[in-house]
Amino acid sequence: MEFSTLFNDNWLNLIVIFALSIIAFVFKKKPKSNYFENIIKYTDILEKTPQPQYQKDYLNNIKKKLLWEKVCFYRSGNRNKERIAISLINSDIYNIIDLTQLNSLTQYFAIEKNKIYPLKLFLVKEFVVSCIAAVIAIIFVLSNLNTIFKSPEIISVIIAILTIFIITIIISQFIVPVIKRLNMLRLILKDNDFLNRANHQLAVIIEDDQKINISIAEQVFVQNEQESDNKN
Repeated sequence: MEFSTLFNDNWLNLIVIFALSIIAFVFKKKPKSNYFENIIKYTDILEKTPQPQYQKDYLNNIKKKLLWEKVCFYRSGNRNKERIAISLINSDIYNIIDLTQLNSLTQYFAIEKNKIYPLKLFLVKEFVVSCIAAVIAIIFVLSNLNTIFKSPEIISVIIAILTIFIITIIISQFIVPVIKRLNMLRLILKDNDFLNRANHQLAVIIEDDQKINISIAEQVFVQNEQESDNKN
């Protein structure tokens, strides 16, 4: 078989193999580094030497942020995501939730009128993208299975087998975690009291946050009053 004929018969598979290989390379896990441990050691050493208070506060805040990144299983910054994550964990009396999936699991829930509720699956971007990817993968697999059983060219058969193998590996890397989260969602919804417990936890969080905000506002007010008196 000439190269041009080979390419014309298998150009789509070759492009898929090339594209998925790049995706696999890009998303390949980076080797673990000692960045976290080194920063902690560095701040510990600096704390043992004479430092001004602002420097000590700076180092302590760095350590807090590093510890957050190290041990927290959901991303900070989005207040509703944090509230959902905390409420879900505090309500999980049957250990349904895999902590490594917590951050991604929060996207299946939303808060409205201070209540947590599960989103419709077609509103979850991850689910929609996964379904589209799965459908495309199935079409490619079926097409290549047809090539395997009907093509007289051994090279085309080999390329088809390789394409199916790569598609299966790459898609499984994305689909399996989604299936895990969907199963957790199923178990959560199967527990009739789970959302009630979660909403109770959310109410506690909101109440405590309001108390903290009031306390901060009072402190600021007192501080401003003191500064005003000192000026007078």
